[in-house]
Amino acid sequence: MNALIKLSFISLLFISSTLQADNTVSLKQALELALSNDALISGLVAKQDSWHQLSHASQTWDDPKLRFGAQAVPIDTFNLDQEPMTQLVLGYQQNFPRGNSLKNKTDLMKANASTQASKVESRKRQVILAVKKSWYEVWYRENAISIIESNRKVFEEILNINEEFYASGRANQQSVVQAELDISLIDDKLQTMQSELFVAQEELAKWLGVNDVRVVHGGIDANEYTLKPLPVLQSLIKQHPQLKQAQDNLNMQRSALALEEDKYSAQWGLDVRYGNRQGERADGSDLPDFMTAMVTLDLPVFTEEKQDRHVASGKSKVKSARYQLIDTQREILKKLKQTHARMLKFKQRLKLYSEKINSQAKQNKEVAMRGYRSGVVDFLTLSKAQVTEFNTRLAELKLKYQFSLSKSDLEFLVGNQ
Repeated sequence: MNALIKLSFISLLFISSTLQADNTVSLKQALELALSNDALISGLVAKQDSWHQLSHASQTWDDPKLRFGAQAVPIDTFNLDQEPMTQLVLGYQQNFPRGNSLKNKTDLMKANASTQASKVESRKRQVILAVKKSWYEVWYRENAISIIESNRKVFEEILNINEEFYASGRANQQSVVQAELDISLIDDKLQTMQSELFVAQEELAKWLGVNDVRVVHGGIDANEYTLKPLPVLQSLIKQHPQLKQAQDNLNMQRSALALEEDKYSAQWGLDVRYGNRQGERADGSDLPDFMTAMVTLDLPVFTEEKQDRHVASGKSKVKSARYQLIDTQREILKKLKQTHARMLKFKQRLKLYSEKINSQAKQNKEVAMRGYRSGVVDFLTLSKAQVTEFNTRLAELKLKYQFSLSKSDLEFLVGNQ
């Protein structure tokens, strides 16, 4: 275990130094680093181990009791051989478990350990979901800034053309002012996006424990992601940690109820004593030693205000846990259906952009530019065509971003597919 901790620590230092060197992080690196950095996961794992230890401890009987002392000692002389009843007593007492209490205690501890394991997995999925969304936030804004900056260069070229046309009398002053306004509006978008990028980077850095983080500009193609049919995905949510946690809680309440029902069973015990006598008979022979063996038994007779109440409480807890399991199933299924429907719509819209809208917007911009250069198209038409193409690129980027967020939600529900 110590070697594993040292290895993890060295790996963490290596990853951290790598990220600080080039300030970029892939999604995979971000997830690995965030999971290794999360203190709550380590705490839950330690708690899970504690329940495992208790499950082993619960399989043992109660410790026996050892008796040692003197019995019937005369207080006038405290002489051990004065009276024939005086004895040195050595005794052993052992109580046996009630009913199936050992098994039920072990089942209860194992259910607690399983609940902690589900909490560990749930926390991991929560961290993965949060890091994915933070990473995509940065990815979206960095790519949006690249689009905005490239579009600004185009509008700067348009402004230069307008200034040349205005100087030669081919354009009026309003065209120059409009081109300058378009650039100012782009600058406003750029500043807004840069501000949002800073916030997103800080959020991602919080999870990774690094500064000035940037993401790798990998492409996100929704068409490459195969969305499984809804019935297949529904079968996968059975492994969701929140659902397993609700099932473990139900098992835990059932074991707790079984323990309460064990209290109706009598508890048996064995008490063995050996008495050594020091005196002698009148004829000078040794007094015989004594052996005592008893079986103890407690009888749960008055159960109405004790055992019955505890059992009734346990049954209510089992019923509550069962309803909680049903509610968790319904909630996860609802989220799955909603996420699946969103992803289908995003895929359809992205397909429309890739097959029609992108090429149409680009063609419209190019035609407008040629027409403006030849004097067939006015500047407002050119400006509108350029802005439309610009907004189209941003809209497609946002769709990819939204698709990725929904994909993250889906993988939170059914696991990484």
